[in-house]
Amino acid sequence: MLQISHLQQQDVLSIISLAHETWWATYRSIISDEQIHYMLDRFYNEKLIEEQLQQNDHIFLKATEEGVLLGYCHAIWTDSFMKLSKLYIHPKAQGKGVGKLLLEELEVRCNANQMHSIQLNVNIHNPARFFYERMGFAIVQRVDISLHTFWLNDYVMSKTL
Repeated sequence: MLQISHLQQQDVLSIISLAHETWWATYRSIISDEQIHYMLDRFYNEKLIEEQLQQNDHIFLKATEEGVLLGYCHAIWTDSFMKLSKLYIHPKAQGKGVGKLLLEELEVRCNANQMHSIQLNVNIHNPARFFYERMGFAIVQRVDISLHTFWLNDYVMSKTL
């Protein structure tokens, strides 16, 4: 049975491994290998995730089945909305409702904290965009963000709760 729970300190290396598997499967045809390496090193390193786990405005949830990590999400509370920073599902578990359950749990937490929307950025070429649209998100803006020597070409998507 699929379980959604809070990420624990002992899960950090597992989610880093999952991020690597998911990024290579998803982004290899979208961005350069150099950019994938850079972003994984910068945003999916043990020290950063451990620091974020300690911050009250960050929330990490994991989805497991029989002790196997299938996916996780990371969101940040802002003054007016929840910012979904990461939602990664193991490639073999995609399309099985794991991402939907993680998003639904974030929505429950938003409602409990009187937050009325969730926002996220998604690469304009990432097919996950269509998943988010099925989940009720809409594109509100296109942004091009400079990061190191790279560009992030994203849609900003939002869902009102």
